[in-house]
Amino acid sequence: MAVVVGFIPTPVGFDALDTARAQAESRGGPLIVLNVVHSNDEDDPRHASDGDLDAAADRLRGSAVRVDIRQETSDEDISDVLLDTVEKEKAELLVIGLRRERDVARHLLGITPQKLLLSAPCDVLVV
Repeated sequence: MAVVVGFIPTPVGFDALDTARAQAESRGGPLIVLNVVHSNDEDDPRHASDGDLDAAADRLRGSAVRVDIRQETSDEDISDVLLDTVEKEKAELLVIGLRRERDVARHLLGITPQKLLLSAPCDVLVV
């Protein structure tokens, strides 16, 4: 069954990528890696550059399952794009990384992780 990972080019994003790979391999794959770019905010640090996507591909080289790395540009909320992908792929697991950089993050979830946890039609694994 498919595993979808919301990828951002940060240490926690690469940790989520590694976890998603292991989960996809244990479930028989495929692994769909998705980075979402807001069309009106290309300078957002969550947007993966070509080099970041190449680094992700290198990290996943040799996977025991099919890997599909995608970057989508959208005006929609990141969580909506991820949820649409989960539904289209009939994924059984969504993996996301949770940034722990802020003190507030220890006490409250951001709107995107909260929406994903509450709305995903599959299990969500937070790294």
